[in-house]
Amino acid sequence: MYNKILIPVDFAQSEHTVELIEKAGELVGEHSGGEEIILLHVVEEVPDYIMNFLPDEFKEDKVAEAEKELKLILSKSNIQNDIVRIEVRKGNSYVSIIESSNENDVDLILINSHKPGFEDYLLGSTAAKVVRHAKCAVLVER
Repeated sequence: MYNKILIPVDFAQSEHTVELIEKAGELVGEHSGGEEIILLHVVEEVPDYIMNFLPDEFKEDKVAEAEKELKLILSKSNIQNDIVRIEVRKGNSYVSIIESSNENDVDLILINSHKPGFEDYLLGSTAAKVVRHAKCAVLVER
């Protein structure tokens, strides 16, 4: 089994995130005290030419909103909160997911996938990039 599982959360698919959290609960080890589930949301960077028109506290507000939304999603699951940690990063989604997995030394990234649209065939989805670049196991849930 796995001791540390990272779940990147896309709020557009939050209804599936509760299922992922519960699946991660089943996949963590023997509950020996070292297991951890990390819920990660990445706040995408806003280009500077747009940031000039936004209030200074815009980024901090987005981070606080993301933390609040992650806590709400977690409250809908049946997983013990003491093994779940919430993490919010700013930056590019797949790069931040890879960085978090490396820094936290996770065993598994459990990521949702969506049905690909035409643009995904040209650019590649976040899940596909994570699969290609992760140093740990990746489980893509469809």
